[in-house]
Amino acid sequence: MGNRRKTITRAVLAALAAAVALSGLVLTGCEESGGTTMWFESPMKKILENTEPVNRPDYTVYMAREEYEGCQAVFRYKYTVGSARVEVSEPVNEKGAVLKYEVFAEHYVPTVYSLPFFADETLNGVAANYPDALKPLPDEIPFYSNTSTPVYILFDSHGAEAGDYRSTVTVTENGKVLDSGEITIHVWQFELPAKKTMQTAVGLSRSDIAALHNLTDSDEIKELYKKYYDFLLEHNCSSYTLPYDILDERADKYMDDPRVTSFRVPYSDNDDTIRAYYRKLSTKQEWLKKAYFYPIDEPAEYSDYMRIIDVGRRLGGLFPGYRLCVPFFIDPEMGDGSDAITQAAEVINVWCPKLHVFDSSNIYNDVQMAREKPFAERMLDERREGDDVWCYVCWEPGDPYANLYVNMQGVKNRAIFWQADVYGVNGFLYWRVNFWEQIKDPWKDQNTVKWLTSYVYGDGSLVYNGNAVGVDGACSSLRLEAVRDGVDDYELIQMARRLGVPEKVVEKAVGIVARSVSDYTDNDGDIRNARYILGTLIEREYLKTAGK
Repeated sequence: MGNRRKTITRAVLAALAAAVALSGLVLTGCEESGGTTMWFESPMKKILENTEPVNRPDYTVYMAREEYEGCQAVFRYKYTVGSARVEVSEPVNEKGAVLKYEVFAEHYVPTVYSLPFFADETLNGVAANYPDALKPLPDEIPFYSNTSTPVYILFDSHGAEAGDYRSTVTVTENGKVLDSGEITIHVWQFELPAKKTMQTAVGLSRSDIAALHNLTDSDEIKELYKKYYDFLLEHNCSSYTLPYDILDERADKYMDDPRVTSFRVPYSDNDDTIRAYYRKLSTKQEWLKKAYFYPIDEPAEYSDYMRIIDVGRRLGGLFPGYRLCVPFFIDPEMGDGSDAITQAAEVINVWCPKLHVFDSSNIYNDVQMAREKPFAERMLDERREGDDVWCYVCWEPGDPYANLYVNMQGVKNRAIFWQADVYGVNGFLYWRVNFWEQIKDPWKDQNTVKWLTSYVYGDGSLVYNGNAVGVDGACSSLRLEAVRDGVDDYELIQMARRLGVPEKVVEKAVGIVARSVSDYTDNDGDIRNARYILGTLIEREYLKTAGK
């Protein structure tokens, strides 16, 4: 990706400065009326009950066509309002065209900060309720005195014209207007492709869906799994397992779907089974490019890596052109003066390191630190050889690294995908989105991996069972929205390159958000500005290409 520390040219600086100047991201004053305060926030800001108001009575959302992007309206009253109504008008442009949108209430879950997962010693042991689940907005909502309460507004530009749309958010009590504000949604001329550059692979459990939806009928479970799968697709996430077996012709439409970036081929000890999968998948090269095997998780010892090598050699004879994905974060010595990465390179072609090991000290021992190239350089070498390099997070890493914890600000949830570009990573894996086996109710408890730690919230749990709030399927979370937005951010970066925006300009824009896995912004405004820079430059190049 080049040296991100070196000085860029004056032309690059001028282009960036012009883009920032045009961004319109300077947010103006906010008025207080009738003892109430209303303001807008980015979708990345997690609003705690004691969040202080800011002067932001209006807001601008920038998005491509064929994209989702959100914002939040936040209310803080000096007195309790027991039956407020929040109404969001249809976003319309000057021609009267309407932009699709949805409005959600935000559900809070209890958390506790703890070292070493959060590095700020002053927060150790501090409890806080964090917003996470997004549920249908009720007709009336209580606002308690001196308590900040957000609603999440999601805009959908699929099928929309480019241009500016405007929407008004109004709060009333018994028909009396308490406050209002305006959102402008600027839709760029270009559209994001349905087929995203970043591959995704996430775990989705049928058994946990069945358990929390109180289902026992196998057909009903399969149908609900399909709804969850489709819901994840809308959020730029491809589940490991298709709704139908690969050999079932009903799977074909999913394998053809450009939104499906990957699917796991079941690994079998039966040679004929693997050959059968190959015969079908090899009929379309696009299917082969999406298919991967994932038989071994997080190898830790010499014997684990030897088994990986055996699996890869076997697949080489049964499934030509196989893709073998191996999530890992440990690099043992192999007894001949080489490490596991060197030997496993014979068979692994979808590398999937845990995010924090791009800092070499988190994976190498002292001998390896002196002997081997920096880990990030080795992964770039594998990419140059034609392999994929994905990354993943789970219950670790904690602070100062980015993750998907409930009680991390959304900028950290979303920055992962900017960091991916820094290292040439082209995929993201997450072990589960509905790991509810160790908790009774995700709406009340997100401490999902208690046997590992009692202080990590949301690990393996990015969706909520919708039946708890009257939804036939899944409910999203602020973190899942951050994943979807992060994949789209990554696409903007790649589109800028494809359309010929100078690499130094692209790198500078990315650098506003992330320089490394441990050096990145904690300001959500930086992501907004970087997106604006990229979107503006892409639009210029797009219009040149289109001759407009």
